[in-house]
Amino acid sequence: MLSICAMVFVLFAFNACNKEQLPAGKAGIPLTIDATVGVQSKTAYAYDAESGIMDVSWREEESISVISFDASGITAIDNFTSTGEEGRDKAEFTGTWTGNPGDRVICLYPALSTSAGSKLFGTVSVGDASIALNSLTSSVGKIVKDTPSSLADADVMVGDVVISESSASVDLVRQICVFRLTVTCSTTAWYDDYYERVSTVKISADNAGTPAVIATAGALDVTTDTYTGSFAATAYGTIKFTLNDFYSSDLNTSGGPKTQVFYAPIFSDGDLEEGYTLRFHYGGRSKEGWGASWESVETFGGGCVQNKSVTEKRTLEKGKIYGFTMTI
Repeated sequence: MLSICAMVFVLFAFNACNKEQLPAGKAGIPLTIDATVGVQSKTAYAYDAESGIMDVSWREEESISVISFDASGITAIDNFTSTGEEGRDKAEFTGTWTGNPGDRVICLYPALSTSAGSKLFGTVSVGDASIALNSLTSSVGKIVKDTPSSLADADVMVGDVVISESSASVDLVRQICVFRLTVTCSTTAWYDDYYERVSTVKISADNAGTPAVIATAGALDVTTDTYTGSFAATAYGTIKFTLNDFYSSDLNTSGGPKTQVFYAPIFSDGDLEEGYTLRFHYGGRSKEGWGASWESVETFGGGCVQNKSVTEKRTLEKGKIYGFTMTI
């Protein structure tokens, strides 16, 4: 298993695909790409609570998209696949490369041909000068308690392909960070005589009310003059995740305090500067009395509104895990 060098940094403790579009007659060249992920990726996750390190590895079947581009934009889109032993730390991806001599070549994960990739990146075509990134929530159905497995479909990675006479290789670099939320649900109901189920969390950051840092959309420039190797934010705002199952989440106030851990993928761009506010707002469903109907609640009151003022600059680095502990 590949071990990611990503310790959990506790920032605050709170108190309460598209088919390939190729020019006609472009035959392509069979190619194998050796993919490694250095200290930052992929794809099965196992979290070690004592060391604070996320171990990741490739699944049995994986796909990546190989994007070729020149000074004008994308010249070819090729999807490569890898099959092998689950848990391996290096994967060999095979496919047919249809780029041109002199093109810059990168790999994009998740592949555009997968369900996750089509949701995250939308339509990507030959001739495009950038690749759009949608909200990470578009590919994450729900975050399941106590397991980081939900991260897989939102684990955006990019890497430069190095092609020599005898081989090709890529070192993929993660474009997201991870928030590890340790949430304790207290025994005190937020509304008298109500039943509550906590099943959503909204995460945002702002500077005096102006959204910042937590990105809801981004773009990767893919021309040889503008390519940086990283997605840049194009919009900031609030991201909303479903926790467990929206209709039957067991994060609630019955039966005594409950503590659950959630791993949320975050596309951040910029730092949490002094004076910024970081917000975690919890919602879900409630009903008044045993026989009443369940109603959706955007944000519960009391400790479910967690706002923390940043008193000193905090850097959010892609590929790292940041821990937050809170009681709601």
